[in-house]
Amino acid sequence: RTPFGHVCRTGFGSYVSQVCSKMSSSVVSITQITKITLSQYKTMIRIGLIFCGLLLFAASGKAQGEQPVKVYWFTLSSIPLDGTWKPNQEPPFPLFTDNVKQLDGKMVSVEGFTIPLDPGGKQITLSQNPFSACFFCGKAGPASIMTVLFDNAEKQLRTDDYIYLTGRMRLNYSDPSQPYYTLEHAKLTGKK
Repeated sequence: RTPFGHVCRTGFGSYVSQVCSKMSSSVVSITQITKITLSQYKTMIRIGLIFCGLLLFAASGKAQGEQPVKVYWFTLSSIPLDGTWKPNQEPPFPLFTDNVKQLDGKMVSVEGFTIPLDPGGKQITLSQNPFSACFFCGKAGPASIMTVLFDNAEKQLRTDDYIYLTGRMRLNYSDPSQPYYTLEHAKLTGKK
């Protein structure tokens, strides 16, 4: 039986070569080939399982350990628009800058003022400005708000609470009835 350490020291390719050369040798009997192959097959399966386990562990650690990118409202609200915007009509489509496009799908951290819209606490609008000076009152542009979707309800949030969040940023390229930005799987990380 070939020990696991031997496979690690000689390398998997070398190990497979040894098995193949023993199998093609005319001196080796069929019973020896079967014993060698079965033993080595079991070792290869163990190595494969360990390798797959390590890959899964590394992948899950990377996803969980992904550091959020700090996002500033200045960056989000400084995008050009395709057309002119007037209050009380649908906002024009955004022309996202390269800096903003790089945020799509990334874990980000952002802060701002809450505008609760869902009594269940699973969704709010986050605004760059307090409610009295926000997009909904016609005093700011459509790029100064974002939809926030929580996995766990945050019912304690009130209008104009200043909060800190992390979540996955999504850009809206096509639906004029929704904000340009959405923060998915949001987690409340602080409150002023």
